[in-house]
Amino acid sequence: MRTFPTILALALLTLTNLTAGRLDIAVIQFPGEKTPEGLATAFAGVNLSEITNANRTITKEPCLQGGYVLYAQSMTATLIKDSRADLEGQLGSGSLSVAISLTEGVKAGLRSFEKKNYAGSGPLPAGVPHVLSIKQIHRKSSSVVKGQAGIERSNLTTVVVAQYTS
Repeated sequence: MRTFPTILALALLTLTNLTAGRLDIAVIQFPGEKTPEGLATAFAGVNLSEITNANRTITKEPCLQGGYVLYAQSMTATLIKDSRADLEGQLGSGSLSVAISLTEGVKAGLRSFEKKNYAGSGPLPAGVPHVLSIKQIHRKSSSVVKGQAGIERSNLTTVVVAQYTS
């Protein structure tokens, strides 16, 4: 008699996971400056889990090419957590709030690590990737080439993107 409640509980759990949908979350860093409008238009035509299936973005969309995938994860929408990174999030009423903390190696030494925090929130319409946050980084670094000292300038754009698929 105990097998029937166990089978029923497993069936309900499976049904809940199937109806809950899938949530894809990614942190992508692009060289150069990107505009929110340009990113929103570019992400509208792609599937987030497909373009973040490697360490670089894989897409024919020019605005999204050359992006470094710092973090990408697919999960059930009812269970927003990840054992590889500190991930906290809440999905409800058509909006998502997420905070991701990654530990990354630094070029300063063999055992030097740095903790990076990424967060974003906003409405999350079903079926389309949506940018939750954008961070523009403008940096300068000194360089020496053939005895000539100079300053190199570079720009980076880091985005937190999510896609809900029911």
